[in-house]
Amino acid sequence: MSRRRKRSSPFPSSEDVWYDLEHDADIIAQSIAKQYQILPSEQEKLRYSEWLLLIGGLMEDTPLGQIVLIRKESDPERLKKFSNYEKRIRNEWRSFLANKKKEQGMKPEDVAKMFEAAFAKMFR
Repeated sequence: MSRRRKRSSPFPSSEDVWYDLEHDADIIAQSIAKQYQILPSEQEKLRYSEWLLLIGGLMEDTPLGQIVLIRKESDPERLKKFSNYEKRIRNEWRSFLANKKKEQGMKPEDVAKMFEAAFAKMFR
């Protein structure tokens, strides 16, 4: 029997979220079209709850899946071998998160601590 790690919150932490519904809207629409053959114009007719379920089931071979793999890579050896495109994707995501935290009222010191913790985790 496997044991699951308990969380204090039912919501995923920011470390567990690798996409943003607004920021990645075009990539999400393309991914749903690829995996489920639902064109973006048809996706607008879906109920929001159905749309979220489709997003939750997207696989790694979709555009969003590939972007998420790049964003969440933490292996230092793999990071060294990233192409310029992969580095750009990863850096854009980190900048987006930093700006989002800043807009939500985080102090610069908190953002610095967040990145420090991420880099420490990455190079363990």
